Amino acid sequence: MARRRKRKATPKSRNTVFQPPGTISYVGLEREGNVATETICYDENLYHKYENIHIVNNENEQVNWFNIEGVHDIELLEQLGKDFDLHHLLVEDIANTTQRPKTEFFEDCIYQCIKMISYDAVEHELNEEQVSIVLKKNAVITFQEKTGDVFENIRERIESSRGRIRSSKNDYLFYALIDSIIDHYFIAIEQIGEYLNDLEDEIFEEPDKESLNKVQRNKRLLLSLRRAIYPLRESISKLLKEQSELIDPKIVTYFHDAYDHCIQITETIESYREINTGLKDMYLSSVSHKMNQIMQVLTIMSSIFIPLTFLAGIYGMNFEHIPELSWEDGYQYFWFMSGGIFIVLLIFFKWKKWL
Repeated sequence: MARRRKRKATPKSRNTVFQPPGTISYVGLEREGNVATETICYDENLYHKYENIHIVNNENEQVNWFNIEGVHDIELLEQLGKDFDLHHLLVEDIANTTQRPKTEFFEDCIYQCIKMISYDAVEHELNEEQVSIVLKKNAVITFQEKTGDVFENIRERIESSRGRIRSSKNDYLFYALIDSIIDHYFIAIEQIGEYLNDLEDEIFEEPDKESLNKVQRNKRLLLSLRRAIYPLRESISKLLKEQSELIDPKIVTYFHDAYDHCIQITETIESYREINTGLKDMYLSSVSHKMNQIMQVLTIMSSIFIPLTFLAGIYGMNFEHIPELSWEDGYQYFWFMSGGIFIVLLIFFKWKKWL
């Protein structure tokens, strides 16, 4: 019995229709539980980590990274919006997890919406999560849909003072978070590429109906991946073109590298979509070729037995006077003749390269 494919959950809104602009309502998958928060404060010499939102005096110009895991708690979002003086439209976008990747410039901050993606190689599914990153003069604030992210390497670099991150300001942390998400796109794309190669071998060697179902699932997966990543190129381009006091011109150079990565990723996705389309054509060709081989064998078998059936039909008629029926060795002659016809036809088909 074929396993029934589970349907992917779709985001649900909470009374967002016909609401006035700036109304904060969670839009996304139904989630329960408490929101996890974290604060990391550091400079070149000091490092502190708190398991809550810890707003400290920033006279020493420390870098403050506030991380919130879970955006379904509307009361907490409203309170954080007041504490960090965030525009109400920005907070509304944070609560709506169906946003497309984008960059928005506000009077005192920059808002970056980006999709964090991972690929489940076992279930062959794409896991997508919206991450909102807010850059302010004295803080970087990240809002995630759920617990777990791709920022562990950044946390480890900050804690161990590895690289230049401890000697840089908020704008470099803002870039590092975006770059970490983009780098993990390559991991997901590499896994998808390996799966496409395995599927190509499967279709070439032994195609079946499940192979076609996999191709169709890949089509939807690549389309979702394209929707999540393709707008990011425009978003990063906006960071390059717009001038802001919050981003040092030296840091803008790093965003050029991120922009190049976005172009490389989108081109890879387009090539994978073409490969997947080719897999469907390859499947149809393989099935057609396999059917042609079967029909060829059946046709040859029919061609061999047509003259034998003709002979058997003649000597099976109910006429009294058939000269060969009275021969003493007529039965053996019949089989010799049938065997000879069979061998001659096989040699002929082999000579014509039909076998």
